[in-house]
Amino acid sequence: MPDRPYLVPVHRGDRRELAIESLADGPDALAHVGGYVVFVAGALPDERVFAEITSSARKFGRARLLAVRAASTDRVPAQCRHFLRCGGCHWQHARYEAQLRYKQERVQKELAYALGEQVPAVLATAPAPAPFGQRHKVALQLLPDRARGLLPALHPLRDHELVPVQECPASEPKALQLAFAAVAELAHLRLPVFDPETGTGLLRSVLVRRAAATGQAHLMIVATAAPVPGLDRALPALRDAGAFAISVNVNDGEPARLLGRETHLLDGPRRIRDELDGISYLISPDAFFQTSPHGALQLVRAVCDGLAPGPGDRVLDLYCGGGLFALQLARRAGSVLGIEESPVAVGDAIAAQKQNRLRNAQFVQGPAEALLRRVRDGHLPQPTLAVLDPPRSGASPEALQQLAALAPARIAYVACDPRALARDLAQLRDLGYRAQSVLPVDMFPQTAHVEAVAVLGRST
Repeated sequence: MPDRPYLVPVHRGDRRELAIESLADGPDALAHVGGYVVFVAGALPDERVFAEITSSARKFGRARLLAVRAASTDRVPAQCRHFLRCGGCHWQHARYEAQLRYKQERVQKELAYALGEQVPAVLATAPAPAPFGQRHKVALQLLPDRARGLLPALHPLRDHELVPVQECPASEPKALQLAFAAVAELAHLRLPVFDPETGTGLLRSVLVRRAAATGQAHLMIVATAAPVPGLDRALPALRDAGAFAISVNVNDGEPARLLGRETHLLDGPRRIRDELDGISYLISPDAFFQTSPHGALQLVRAVCDGLAPGPGDRVLDLYCGGGLFALQLARRAGSVLGIEESPVAVGDAIAAQKQNRLRNAQFVQGPAEALLRRVRDGHLPQPTLAVLDPPRSGASPEALQQLAALAPARIAYVACDPRALARDLAQLRDLGYRAQSVLPVDMFPQTAHVEAVAVLGRST
């Protein structure tokens, strides 16, 4: 007899009262209908909600919150009118203290699942100085409008459509103000907006990064081609709005990609300068740098305290980016070697090294695995300590194997995804390293995202 097909107990359009059991691994809360999982955005653990089923796949469904029947004591009013329509925030309905607890619990859960009895202590989440205004990098999409020419917009959660926005309390106010001003100036040009359905149009988005310490802001116009007709006439107004530097990024790729590979500087310096703990950082508009300067400072201090380098130490900084950790560690260690695949980021790191007059740091551009082989073969300095800050997907198994083979006394692992962190800590455990402590850091208040710093020592 053939297997009986699994019967999904809910259907799209159904309206049900749901008992919220917990938060899911991402931005949603979790409920069950029988043994069937339903995810609900905007709900909190221990609440009873009334919701409409919006999808019902074989393994799980999703529902839209209609009303809260019994509220959690952690519930607060959202501060943004676009909350749950725009996908930029997930938890504005939760007290900030509860958000910090949720993030600690999420990291603890992922590590316990991967490491079992050897799970390290997960410290309380390091908070942001304020629950709002922490995002110093602001990206706004462009939506055509008959009356105003252009509207600033953001993507809803799990949707490629655009939602017009009038505010964003999560963003640093002056960075957001400049982004809105840029959209208004571009509207005067009456240029076609990129259409993801047809691939036609010119203007795609605006991106602002504003340095916390210096106030310098780089405004980048993202377009499918350069030059952008008439943009030169708008430069004075954009400077008056707060742009320290202005550039155009050419992105003719898929709709989900924010930036292309080609950036043309139109006005001002190539890099803006920020400062953390007495070290200057030089940041290109198309290079990665942490969105929250205060969050970046928390990561830096956790890494430096965890590694505790001295004058006799040689530190390896793997996936070093623009030198966030390497430049700070160079003040304490005998030498630092930074390895990074992005040539733009390496250029930033070298420029900042010169700015800070640090002669004991070296930066090498290339894939981590290939350059680790050069370290192993003696062509680059052998480390006594190491830090790695890989992409969201985590480090490759080969990179972890090669790093462990170099036998540094301590490793600081910086992660932006708890599941990838847990997986890599399990591999490092098998390679002879055990996590001693893990510090979650709230880089993105009002969201489910959490960074973490794990400090590992040799167990064999």
